Amino acid sequence: MSSTTANSTPSVAMPNPSPDWSAANPAFPSFQLNGIDDTPGPKAYFIQLQAKQGKEHLLASFLRDINDGVNQEPGTGPWFALRYSQYTFAIFEAFPGAEARHAHDAGPGGQNFSRNEFLKDVLAEPAQIYRLDVMHGKFDTMFGNKVAPVEKW
Repeated sequence: MSSTTANSTPSVAMPNPSPDWSAANPAFPSFQLNGIDDTPGPKAYFIQLQAKQGKEHLLASFLRDINDGVNQEPGTGPWFALRYSQYTFAIFEAFPGAEARHAHDAGPGGQNFSRNEFLKDVLAEPAQIYRLDVMHGKFDTMFGNKVAPVEKW
């Protein structure tokens, strides 16, 4: 569904989560995947996760499990687990290209999303995974500290 802004530029609405799990892919019922893939250039995921009441500690633990996995993935990073509110969490992760993002999907970090029964118990709705193209970035500073130079793409 698209809308038009004040200057008549078409915009694309973000997908709406399905709280009853009805829109989930039967092969991957714990998440909904949105966006395009395999275009040239650096990539990212933004993943929104909504915990069920009383399960937020389990979702926080799940994010630590993913972090342990991505620490083994040379093509994944930066990677951040985020908390927006008591029940709303997110992940932002970046990759040098689609190939590295696919390796992450099959790797020790990304495979945590195949824990379907656990995720259905912990999440209020399927995780919303947004595929993103990285357009620009600042790469020499992390939390106010200079880091080693990064080769630009």
